[in-house]
Amino acid sequence: MTHASKAIVLSVEKFGEADCYVRFLSQKWGVISALAKSARKSKKRYVGGLDLFCHDEIFLRGDPKDRPYLLELNVINPFPGIRENLDKVLVAGKSVQWVRKLADVPTPMPQLYSLLGQTLSLIERETQTNRLELLILVFKLKLLSFLGLNPQLEKCTRCEGPIDPTTLFDLSSGGVICHACQKGSGASAIVLEQEQRWLLKHAEQLKLTSWDSFLPENKLHVSPLTRLLTQFAAFHTHISLPT
Repeated sequence: MTHASKAIVLSVEKFGEADCYVRFLSQKWGVISALAKSARKSKKRYVGGLDLFCHDEIFLRGDPKDRPYLLELNVINPFPGIRENLDKVLVAGKSVQWVRKLADVPTPMPQLYSLLGQTLSLIERETQTNRLELLILVFKLKLLSFLGLNPQLEKCTRCEGPIDPTTLFDLSSGGVICHACQKGSGASAIVLEQEQRWLLKHAEQLKLTSWDSFLPENKLHVSPLTRLLTQFAAFHTHISLPT
């Protein structure tokens, strides 16, 4: 029986002398692995659709959740604009790695599939290099929210009381904490300014269709927030993640 779905290539691993195992984030089944026979011998068989980030329509034989065979594919979008720019390759690579490490299960996740596809499209057409890091921040926040791991930013995670303009983000607590609860926070607490909380909140709520109009007024440095999110996710999942 043949199964078909749209899917995005997450990784390609050599197998034997000519075959490959291809990891896909599929629209129908979540993250799956399929055997592409003779993929390294025949460059025409899979028409260039096995490159990292490629968005394809794939056709499988066997149980999609139990390493099926990849029969053929049609390339929907190879994202050539990503491959032509090293900064874009690096950012796209981080988004794919986060999916592989945090959502590597054969469970239907159409929202995640759409999130990754939209993000890759935005990476490809983004003309301002300095906005790429902001885009990956938005992606990480939305991925964590989808997985139920989004940080608490609106009220104290310990007492649920109000917080001050400048407060601490406590990794172990899962979000911001008020001054009254800061005693004994230790090394896992990081100062978080009001503007930084604003950016994190609005980045998570942003609709990707409105990406072009998302222009934080204060031009905050995004790198510290990206590192913070990575630390937060790694702390609560015990998984090493790329910043």
